[in-house]
Amino acid sequence: MSSWFFFSVVVISIFSILLSIYIHKPDFPPLEIEPDDYWKLEDPEKDDDTIYSYSIDIKETEVSKFKKQLEDERFLPTHYDKAYDNYMNELKQVLLGFDWKQHQHFLNTFKQYRTEIEGLKIHFLRVSTPPKEKKTRVVPLLILHGFPGSFWDFFKIIPILTNPSRHGFDFGVEESIQFDVIVPSLPGFLFSDKPMKQGFDAIATARILGKLMNRLDLIDYFVHGTEGYGSDVATLLSSLYPNRIAGLHVSNPFVRPTFSTFTLAKYALKAMKQNQESKDGEEDEEDQYTDMADYFKQDKFTYPTNAQAFGAAFANSPTGVAQYIESRWKQLSTYSGDMNLNELFTLDEIATEIYLHWLTNTLPSALTILDTSYNFETVWLSSQVRIPTAISYSKQSPWKCSKDILEDRYLNLTRVTDLPKGGLFHHLQDGHKIAEDIFSFVELQLLHSK
Repeated sequence: MSSWFFFSVVVISIFSILLSIYIHKPDFPPLEIEPDDYWKLEDPEKDDDTIYSYSIDIKETEVSKFKKQLEDERFLPTHYDKAYDNYMNELKQVLLGFDWKQHQHFLNTFKQYRTEIEGLKIHFLRVSTPPKEKKTRVVPLLILHGFPGSFWDFFKIIPILTNPSRHGFDFGVEESIQFDVIVPSLPGFLFSDKPMKQGFDAIATARILGKLMNRLDLIDYFVHGTEGYGSDVATLLSSLYPNRIAGLHVSNPFVRPTFSTFTLAKYALKAMKQNQESKDGEEDEEDQYTDMADYFKQDKFTYPTNAQAFGAAFANSPTGVAQYIESRWKQLSTYSGDMNLNELFTLDEIATEIYLHWLTNTLPSALTILDTSYNFETVWLSSQVRIPTAISYSKQSPWKCSKDILEDRYLNLTRVTDLPKGGLFHHLQDGHKIAEDIFSFVELQLLHSK
């Protein structure tokens, strides 16, 4: 009788512990940050808060220099993967024949601006369409790219978001919805200035973006973040300024096991469950890409600690930039090692991304910011979001967190959607689906806020 009682107590205790792990939600105090900083080397001066119109204007000599260096260099062949070697040689020919002026003209069809914040000139698109109907609500939407991405990655969804009726969307019950879309180049990336001082990280990035939206006099706006770093910065921004942001929509976020003790316990329990199911031959095909296994996959994409050395190489080698961006896009877009990027994106799309990063010398600056953010100043990764949040995972995302783990960081998680196509750069692959998911989330939040 006593042994049975002891066994019952042990079972009940273990069950209670497991139950508490899944019921308990960590609740951290809001992150406190410095209200201001200055990222030029000289003594701080008051920012010029004027918002200037901006057009991309790259000198033809810079384009010719890129092509000349690229022609003199060669892609390092694998010797064992002829399909890949042929693909990289084809990509090189596309880069050499690339008409930058034509692409620059297309980029300049989007209205662009720059304004100075914390000593840095911040570049951004702002695109909206005059409503055709009187009963149309125009909702501000901030979209954040990641790495190695750019504002250009959203050129397919911006027209849908700003003029939905033209693309077959009809969202809004009492009034139609369309977006006033703001897409910055993140500080240190592309046509935004590069920080000149050490220590610039995701916290500084989020603060600057918050100031940008303040300067545009926008409140109750929505935020969409994607492509890894963009998702993380969008999460931090929504955590820091919950009173100004109406809702967060984030693509393919990853909550690290180290987020909290309870989060780590959930990962460990899921790993044991998956291991047992694998032994029993019961592994769920969908579940094999979740949680603990993804921690190790995600770790492959940790940003290099020797960013200075990488940056020096990328600043001097067009081939290095091209191969690095191609390899990162491939890692983040497909599980298949046999699939080349031209099966997922056009060579022209890949070439545009390579040109944007080379002509703006982005990789050295970006890698330094990412190194500081993910390998040194990591307290921001414990920020929690209390505003309404929707999450979407694309089919070929290299990681995926289950809802109970996401809820540790996103305390007001309203929905998790699985998209049928694409990896981390799915806006270029399936723009209609991600636009539809954003519209659906915003529509529900506007209804609930009435």
